[in-house]
Parts: sequence; structure tokens; C-alpha cells
Amino acid sequence: MSPLDAALCARLAYEAAGASLAARFGYSYSAVARGDHFAWIGQRRGITVVAFRGSRLSGRAARSYRSNLSTDLIPWSGEGRVHEGYYQALWQILAAVQRELRGAAGELVLTGHSMGAALATLAAPLLEAERVHAFASPRLGNRAFAETFPRSIRVTRYVNRCDVLARLPISGETRGSDPKRRERYCHVGRTVRLPGFGHSMSAYIDGLRLWRRGPDSHPPTEQGV
Repeated sequence: MSPLDAALCARLAYEAAGASLAARFGYSYSAVARGDHFAWIGQRRGITVVAFRGSRLSGRAARSYRSNLSTDLIPWSGEGRVHEGYYQALWQILAAVQRELRGAAGELVLTGHSMGAALATLAAPLLEAERVHAFASPRLGNRAFAETFPRSIRVTRYVNRCDVLARLPISGETRGSDPKRRERYCHVGRTVRLPGFGHSMSAYIDGLRLWRRGPDSHPPTEQGV
């Protein structure tokens, strides 16, 4: 699956007409919604994709934004500590995704945008995925989590210029520590810096298209993300 295909799949997670749009791209479509969170699962030419929706700022699903605000670092099923809000969000929807994936064949690719990218990355070891395309992903764990994340899973983070939300959170309180202490958040995976501007999924698709044209078609990207 190309990065652009993964980005289009991530955008479909926001679309009310996701089934018809997925069919236009040649994918099957199965929706999974639990609580305030949503993902869709599709298959095409030997690839199974799971696309997790990010936060929405309107309608009932706007409540999903609250998951971004719970920044304590808590234990999880693997090594290190992870973002409490993303862990709880994933646990709302994980069992339903696992049921939909029973019998799925071929390479398993996870994708998502913003909070959806965090959920895709966090879910990858639990779903035994081979590949993660993460667009505008926030940080989601401490250094121990990042350093012990399975190297067999290829995680690529795509970051637009000046997307400050992809640099957050900076640190979180370690739940249960005595005395209380804070730890810095770290990113997982390889970073691809895109020449687009903005945090929206559309801005990331634009950034990918510019990136594919090569360095002569856009100014140098920023450093230090």
C-alpha cells in the first residue's frame, strides 16, 4: 500500500459515505463503532487495512476529543507507559476490530490521522500488523515504550510543516509514582517530513502529493520535528 493510498483510507474514516467511497477505490468496507470511536476495515488485492478515525470537533463524535486531554502515562500490555486517553480509546474499540479481522488474509496495514494515527500505532502489536502509516500522529508513550516497540512492525509517521499538534504532548505525569514525577513523551517509527501545511487530513494528502513530485517542486521542509 502506498502512502497516498493509506492517506485516502485514513480520510475515509471521517466520511459518512465511507462505504460507497471505499467501493470506488476497490475496497470492501466494514464499519466498527464503539463509544465515541470509529474505524473501518477493508480488503483489496491481498491487503487488509484498518483505518482509525481521529478526533472530530462537531456532532456527537466531538466527545472523542476528550481522549487527547488525558495525558497521564499509564502501564499497558507491553513495555513502558502510554498515553492514558489513547489507551482507553483503543480499548473501547479493539475487541470489535479483532472480531472483524477474524479470517482476514494477506498483509495487515493500519492507518489513521491525528488521534487515529496514535490508535493505529498502539494497536499494531496487539493486532500483529506488519505496517502502520501514521498521519499527524501525536506522541503516545514514554521512552521505554518507544525503545521496545516491536522492530518487526514498520511504522512511518508523516508530518507536515508547522504542524505543532504532531509535537504534542510534551510530557505527562507518571500515574502511581510516589513521589509524583513527569516523563517526556517520545515518538515511534521513522519520520517523513512533508512539504504541506496544516493538520487536517486534506492538508496531509496535499503534502503527500507534493512530496511525491520530488524536492524540486517545493521548498525545503523544516527540521527537528
